[in-house]
Amino acid sequence: MLLAAWRHQAPARSGADAVGALKQELLRLGSMVEESAVLARAVLSGPDMEAAPQIRRGDDRIDKLYRRLEEECADLLCQKRLSQAQVREVLSFMHCLRDLERFGDYCKELAALGEQLLPAQPVIIRDDVLTMLDRCRSLLALALDSLSEEDLSAGARLQALDDLVDRDYERLVEELTETCTAGGVCRDHQLMLVLVLRCIERMADHAVNVSQRVARREP
Repeated sequence: MLLAAWRHQAPARSGADAVGALKQELLRLGSMVEESAVLARAVLSGPDMEAAPQIRRGDDRIDKLYRRLEEECADLLCQKRLSQAQVREVLSFMHCLRDLERFGDYCKELAALGEQLLPAQPVIIRDDVLTMLDRCRSLLALALDSLSEEDLSAGARLQALDDLVDRDYERLVEELTETCTAGGVCRDHQLMLVLVLRCIERMADHAVNVSQRVARREP
């Protein structure tokens, strides 16, 4: 049976049920992205040679779920059976979807960079990079909690942790620059490490965005 025909025959869910089901699927996407972040850490710290391929396979699943949920959001908005509050909620979900999908993309980039850094093991600032990544993973966990519990106050707490990530980024980039100038690290490895730091910094921003989407639902 065609999907369109099935939708026509299936009993329509209430707006609240449809939005609730969408929220659960969004949180499922978030858990998949969290798993990618854990695997990205394994690539950078181990290095774990099996983790990078797992991230790439997982990213394909993330992309498929992202596209399906984006279509479901558009479908709900077009049906015109939502209250104004539910419309705002679905619109916030659409933005969260994009932030989570981009977070997953950066995990995939970290995996690729980690593979390229294999000849440089042990990486000179590995412990600092992992600390920065752990803070970023905490940001994502807090953001998903704020989405799950609809905690409108979470944005300020996440912003403070994001500020720590930003300071990590600035400090470590400066440290890498000084080390390279002193001839202590290959320029190619320096560039890859800067890209690793940039990925983590952008991941943190996307995690903060998720919590801010929740807070912005209020009229």
